[in-house]
Amino acid sequence: MLIDWFTVGAQVVNFLILLVLLKIFLFDRIKQAMDQRENNIKERFDKAAEQKAAAQETQKTFEKKRQSLEDDRDARLKEADKEAKERRDSLIQEAQEEVDGLKKQWRKALEQEKASFFDGFQKKAARLIFDTVEKTLSHLADTRVQDQAVKKFLSRFEELDKADLPQKAETKPQVTTGFELSENQQKSIQKALSQKLPNLGNIAFEVRPELVFGIAVAAGGKKMTWHAHDYVGALEKQMDQAIERKDHEPEKQ
Repeated sequence: MLIDWFTVGAQVVNFLILLVLLKIFLFDRIKQAMDQRENNIKERFDKAAEQKAAAQETQKTFEKKRQSLEDDRDARLKEADKEAKERRDSLIQEAQEEVDGLKKQWRKALEQEKASFFDGFQKKAARLIFDTVEKTLSHLADTRVQDQAVKKFLSRFEELDKADLPQKAETKPQVTTGFELSENQQKSIQKALSQKLPNLGNIAFEVRPELVFGIAVAAGGKKMTWHAHDYVGALEKQMDQAIERKDHEPEKQ
């Protein structure tokens, strides 16, 4: 079989021309389209990466702002709680001071009223005791209450220990009574005192109605008394203690 080399050469040339044409019009365009697509995809990936980075940065910024807001909120809450607590403590302290002040005012007023009451009560009670005892004794005997008061005083004076007596009367001794002493009563007192206190000298007698039928002796810086106020004072002390217990009793809810 004979080979037609011209035909073969023509076929080869045609094939080469076809390859060149395919390369120019097909392969290059396909490659160009693929490169373009690849570039587009790469650009999209790059853009997506940039957007992701921007989103991450935005998220970080947001997280920082959120954390800052939370920290600021916590700080404000703590400050508000501190201020509220200080204000509450201040109000409680002010209320307590006001209550204490009112208590002091109330107790002071109560003490003043109580002192005024007992002062008047003491005088009235002493006078009532004097009048009652005098009337009672006047029915039982002919001796006056003043005589009984003098006898009671002298009896108590006789019972005094030496240590309770003044050693030296630097000033003139004075006897104070709530009633006018008779001459005999003054002599009885002068005699009794002179026996216990040598070199006593003359005694000054004074009348003070507020003593009612009490008797007081002052000499050498020492003083001894006996009068109805002793008993009224005991009654006053008992009433005072009763009031104090009442003041300290817890209030019923």
